[in-house]
Amino acid sequence: MRETRSCLVTSKSAPPIIGVPGTGWVIALAVVWVMFGLTGHDPWKPDEAHTFGVVVDYLEHGDWVVPTLAGEPFVEKPPLIYLVAGAFVRLFQGTLPAHDAARLASGFFVGLSLLFLGLTAREIYGPGFASATVLLLVGCLGTTTRLHQLIPDVALLAGMAVGMFGLASARRTFWGAGVALGLGAACAFFGKGLLGPGLLAVTALLLPVFPAWRTRRYAAILGLAAGIALIPAVLWMYALHARSPTLFHEWLVINNFGRFLDFVQIGPGRNPTGFYVYTLLWYAFPALPLAAYAVWVAWRRPESATDRQGLHLPAVLAVVVATVLGVAPDSRELYLLPLTLPLSLMAARGLIGLPVGGSRTLMAGARWGLGVLALLLWLGWLALVTGTPAWLQWMLLDYQPGFEPSVHWLHLAIAVALTLTAGWVLAAGRSSAGHALTQWVCGMTLCWGLVTSLWLPYLDAGKSYRMMIESIVRQLPVDGCVASHNLGEGQRGLLVYFADLTTVRLELAPEAQCQTLLVQGWRNTGAPAPSEGWVPIWEGARPGDRAEFYRLYRRGVAPDHAIAKFPE
Repeated sequence: MRETRSCLVTSKSAPPIIGVPGTGWVIALAVVWVMFGLTGHDPWKPDEAHTFGVVVDYLEHGDWVVPTLAGEPFVEKPPLIYLVAGAFVRLFQGTLPAHDAARLASGFFVGLSLLFLGLTAREIYGPGFASATVLLLVGCLGTTTRLHQLIPDVALLAGMAVGMFGLASARRTFWGAGVALGLGAACAFFGKGLLGPGLLAVTALLLPVFPAWRTRRYAAILGLAAGIALIPAVLWMYALHARSPTLFHEWLVINNFGRFLDFVQIGPGRNPTGFYVYTLLWYAFPALPLAAYAVWVAWRRPESATDRQGLHLPAVLAVVVATVLGVAPDSRELYLLPLTLPLSLMAARGLIGLPVGGSRTLMAGARWGLGVLALLLWLGWLALVTGTPAWLQWMLLDYQPGFEPSVHWLHLAIAVALTLTAGWVLAAGRSSAGHALTQWVCGMTLCWGLVTSLWLPYLDAGKSYRMMIESIVRQLPVDGCVASHNLGEGQRGLLVYFADLTTVRLELAPEAQCQTLLVQGWRNTGAPAPSEGWVPIWEGARPGDRAEFYRLYRRGVAPDHAIAKFPE
């Protein structure tokens, strides 16, 4: 106990980071950043569309054991994100559209992640580091879009953050650490399955290589956390197995072990060699270079024992996450989200003693990188709504042919206010590391705010399926079933939401006698019917979509029947 207490006191002797705004300002900035983009647009493909489709089914059937999509079991992930999103839909019913209310669940989980990330920084480094760590996660280039989507990964991130706080506080307290670690593992499990608890468990078992975690109390904390995490997880797994052993096998063996061990082909597949290396260079900027600097300083200077102790937990977690990602068969930039937590923690330590050149580089990136990007966003939007210059408006409308330019005055007011505020921060001439980080995050918030205010209607016109589905519905018979072939998960879910239409999948019911058939294909190959006797009556795709293509068929229609097209 004496040794552990000494480590704690030493690790908290780090000087504060000069220039980082106070807690109140950081909370306000984080709230603004989190809220931008959560509302005001339809569910977008690919991940958000099928996630919301499951939420729609949950709201209709209320089944917390077996998630369903368009009436079919969908046990790819446990149900936490669907339950929380459904709760927000009910809470804001009549106030917000269902898809906007559901997306508030992402804001809830992201807020939880930022809170416990800051608490972890305070625990291992001391006061003054929580704000910087939160700003570093918010400022990562690759996280912004993903942390504003309705996807299970935000629940995984929250669970990892809570569990990480439990591991950090295990050197100081028993009950708080055990409960936090257990609840974090449970949240990660119900968010995305075995991955999150596995990452936390491996990290927890490796930490005793350091004296601060090599105690009997720490072993007892792990036992307490395991009990807290296992009880709800086992209850849900038992309920799923009791409902259907086949579905339980699909969830556990295929969607968890099968994905990782690569004996089933259901994921996106492996990207080229080195995908995560070069993706991480921009995805985790500026946290990654600052974390590398912190490690370099801690191991280069013999007197930096304090630095090394503070980096033990985030370094071990980062190595564990990176190793698992490196050996996994599937590769997506989305999977890097958990890695940004320990990188942000290490990066906060790297701000201490950062050379003036590093601070000035980050400040220049904020002003001449993000600042110029914000200016281009303004100029592009002005060209879009005014028609000057005409060639730029033509180019933008050609890329998004379904968009009709107009000025949304509330969006414009928000954009102006955000630009003035961020411009005032970016104009400050101070060159400390904290000020440079603050300017970077303000620049990121400005650009994201402009995208989700000025440009949101333009983006939604091309990413939403609403208009296309409404065009399809106008060609459907008043009654009778509609079959589908090769229709994606997100599209099936959105057909239920926008048109209250559940198709009969020919992949599962090839003998279905529906007289109408919807086929999804590609522009370069078309969307051919799976058999003869079908006559096309409609074809099209989302405006501006250069890949997907859809065709609607009917039986018993004259072969020379006119084909409706969308967009016309």
